[in-house]
Amino acid sequence: MSADQFLTLDGRPTVRVERRYPHPIDKVWRAVTTPEHLGQWFPSSVEVDLRPGGLMRFGALGAISGQTGLVESIEPPRLLAFTWGSDRLTFELSTDGDGTNFALTHSFDERFGAPSFATGWGLCLSGLRALLADEPLPPAQRGIARHEELVHEFGLDQPEVTETEAGWTVRIERQLTCPAVVAWDLWFGKDRDTGEQRKAPVVGEPLTPYMAPDMVIGTMTEVDLHRVFSFDVAPTGGPGEHLRLEFADGTGHGVKVTLTVTGSDPAERDAAAQMWAGGAIGHLAASAAQWAMAQPVEA
Repeated sequence: MSADQFLTLDGRPTVRVERRYPHPIDKVWRAVTTPEHLGQWFPSSVEVDLRPGGLMRFGALGAISGQTGLVESIEPPRLLAFTWGSDRLTFELSTDGDGTNFALTHSFDERFGAPSFATGWGLCLSGLRALLADEPLPPAQRGIARHEELVHEFGLDQPEVTETEAGWTVRIERQLTCPAVVAWDLWFGKDRDTGEQRKAPVVGEPLTPYMAPDMVIGTMTEVDLHRVFSFDVAPTGGPGEHLRLEFADGTGHGVKVTLTVTGSDPAERDAAAQMWAGGAIGHLAASAAQWAMAQPVEA
């Protein structure tokens, strides 16, 4: 059973990451509450006034500028709850024999980010383990393989299917491990003969898959480079009548992609979920992970 959980807490998506450390609770408490120790394993630098209502300041994290938060509750050496921007985090410590169980709970707004957050905290808590043992911190990594495992474990590779009198909708929202420009290019692929990157057709032109360039799957109805495209599905192009793919801000792992396909024939609904949400998006996610694993890791 995974030590990483995805749940709903007070109506918000939440991940809980728990680890055991062979160190006394007071030592772990210092490591997770004092700025000089937090700065070595936490994702950003931290300044904290350790009292209820105390101000917290977090340093920049990648492209995200520094944010503030507040200490909501503190019960040394067992509990620290605080906000980080709009997110809420809780550190819970409990004695386990001659060691300490440490549980980190993180509530946020967008459910698609759960695998990224759980992966990131897992890497951070590996750093905490090294810090407590007075060992060198592990080398920087992005945890791509673990991220993809958690997408499956958390059920975030499954689409949402809704039906009305007018028809059905299949929708899947998924965090990818590459930037939007890379995901866009991966979708349209490279020419089989020349190896050159294919461009998105303009509105009104036919859309063909790079794996079968002689097959028309639809007619483009909207194109906004690296942001959105949509097409009317051709009669022989697959199940459904209209498909839209959106690329938006995701977590630090990469872009969030949202695929929506609609149709009116009930017999095509399940096939659409399998072909577009499972097949097409699943293939895109796998290609993104392969791309990410080939990139150098920033220290």
